[in-house]
Amino acid sequence: MPSKHNKKQKETGKSTAVKALRGTFLFYLLIAFEMVYMAGPFAIYFYGIYNPILKFFNSSPALSFLNRFFLPHIARTTTSSLINIHEYVGAFIAIIGFIIFLIGAVQIYYSKFTRKGAVTCGIYHFVRHPQYTSFATCGLGLLILWPRYINLFMFITMLFVYYLLAKAEERECEAKFGQSYIDYKNKTSMFFLFCKRKCTNFLPDHKTKKALILTGIYIFSLVLAYSIAMLIYNHSVNSLYASYTENSATVAVCHMDESTISEILTIVSENEQTSDYINNTENMYLNYILPTNWYAAEIPMNGIEYRSGHASPDNYDQTQYKIILTKAILRDSNSDASGTAIFTEILEREPLLEVWVDLKKHTVTQIFDIPENYKYRGIPVAIF
Repeated sequence: MPSKHNKKQKETGKSTAVKALRGTFLFYLLIAFEMVYMAGPFAIYFYGIYNPILKFFNSSPALSFLNRFFLPHIARTTTSSLINIHEYVGAFIAIIGFIIFLIGAVQIYYSKFTRKGAVTCGIYHFVRHPQYTSFATCGLGLLILWPRYINLFMFITMLFVYYLLAKAEERECEAKFGQSYIDYKNKTSMFFLFCKRKCTNFLPDHKTKKALILTGIYIFSLVLAYSIAMLIYNHSVNSLYASYTENSATVAVCHMDESTISEILTIVSENEQTSDYINNTENMYLNYILPTNWYAAEIPMNGIEYRSGHASPDNYDQTQYKIILTKAILRDSNSDASGTAIFTEILEREPLLEVWVDLKKHTVTQIFDIPENYKYRGIPVAIF
């Protein structure tokens, strides 16, 4: 018969595991919900809380990379067909994860209401912890949809936390259900069908050695994830429809060859009202080209309503474009960054002008000042 002390220890362990799970889930949700709030009417309020963290990272040369996106978010199309479908892939994976979560939740609560003991049938017949599998799957989908480096590191961290929580839950189940659960555990994968018991039972029993090995694997995972993300980032940048000079980067949000980008820049540079902005070699520039009926909330421009995010209709006039001229304020004013290096060195963008161009007539048709209080002003958002 177990002592009161052992019973109290089990109850305390269970309480700690539950609290840790809730705290972990909420913390990860805070990061992942950035994507959700960006598309909704509460984005400004959300960033009122989230923005100080992003600004802190942005102001630090060592930590600024955490704010960056390693996949395009503003550019709706690139030369890479894989990158062009990444949002669809992310959404699909996130939905699959949510479905797995619902299936597991239904089984868990049905078992609790009917008092049938440990759940080992249904989806639990294939994996022991489908709830963590669903969180990880959904988190991966959200990461692809909102690919900041900080989200990547949080995702890797959460995977390790899920593993530790799962192991804690298994110890509780072994104590509660005995040999029947041990037998179930020995023949059922922990998280994924292809990952059998030997894949998740390689750690030594010694606590110090186990902690050291897990820490080493965690650090290695972060480095590996960062390295892969950097490769994706470089591929993304190289896939952009863009043109670069020693003091500027001009990104076309839509499909556009470099000759058309150059033609638009030439038209703007030859116009009396805009030539001084684009020909000033003392400044660094980050410019955006998009059809006149397109918009993106992350670009400082006119026509962005409070609830708007992105609009990129297919039926646009391929002779009518607008170019948003912004001055790139670099983190180091003495930096000689040029071309694609502007993406990594930029601290903030100072909006200059919105210029509408008619390619058929080879002329500037309209020039607008950009509102001082444009959406997401002062907030580190995606820059390509």
